[in-house]
Amino acid sequence: MTAQVPAPDDAALLELLSRLEAAGYDFVSPTPAVHGLVARRRRAGEADLLRDVLGWGRAFHAETAPAWLLDVLTEADALREDADGLRARLRVSRLDGRLHLHSASSADEQAVFLGPDSYRYVRFLRQALSGVSWRKALEIGVGAGAGALAIAALDPEAGVVATDINPQALRLCRLNARHARLPIDLRPGGFPAEGVWDLIAANPPYMAGRSGRLYRDGGGQYGAEVALEWAKEALYRLAPGGRLLLYTGAPVVAGQDLVRTALATLAGRRGARLVYEEIDPDVFGASLARASYAEVERIAAVGAVVTV
Repeated sequence: MTAQVPAPDDAALLELLSRLEAAGYDFVSPTPAVHGLVARRRRAGEADLLRDVLGWGRAFHAETAPAWLLDVLTEADALREDADGLRARLRVSRLDGRLHLHSASSADEQAVFLGPDSYRYVRFLRQALSGVSWRKALEIGVGAGAGALAIAALDPEAGVVATDINPQALRLCRLNARHARLPIDLRPGGFPAEGVWDLIAANPPYMAGRSGRLYRDGGGQYGAEVALEWAKEALYRLAPGGRLLLYTGAPVVAGQDLVRTALATLAGRRGARLVYEEIDPDVFGASLARASYAEVERIAAVGAVVTV
């Protein structure tokens, strides 16, 4: 089958990724707080302009940038004018050896981010899938594609389907997958209407409340609602011997990990085996000052493997 010719703006972003790859570009996305602090330290400069513009998201002036960078960002409609110069609307980070386009601003409700959770999630997937084989894999909530690309890279012969309700996520994942030369079957929505899977993976949003940001809101139960709903559905969409790999945040109340307790109940009802790991005991600690977390003593980053 002939590969579909990308639209001009997508072609420009693919050229951007190719140019960055050839230049040996590298950037690791920190937390938003660290990103904001470091990005404010100085203006973009010639010494490392690509990382300044596409990593730290710093403002720059047209006369200081290479012509090819201005051309591809303009063609992709990925530039905006700011009070102190021009800024890229997208950022580029490297994760698991691959470049990923993702959002530059959190103001957009359809923002698609990479950050420390993305790196922990991919590391969890690689560890959990070591020595494991599968034919059909599904990732729910693909985002910029960090998880789906990691799964596809581990077994390029297996089929990988990935879904998201966010059109911007599907677009960026498609571009990231095309640049990485990894086949991902991208579909809008959540769980496909039909089908069973050998492997289902997810890194759902897990912050409490309804901010209106798709990448962030985990709903009720102190932000655990979405993760638990996905897990419940996944356990009935797995083939015999199939695995659910869930990376999420777990609210701990009075010493009890609410996600572990709920997953143990779901696994018991399904007759499945749960292996559960606390990957980081304390993430997003500043969020505990919010009223929605009044009873929560910490949020842990956790990885769960449920085998049916």
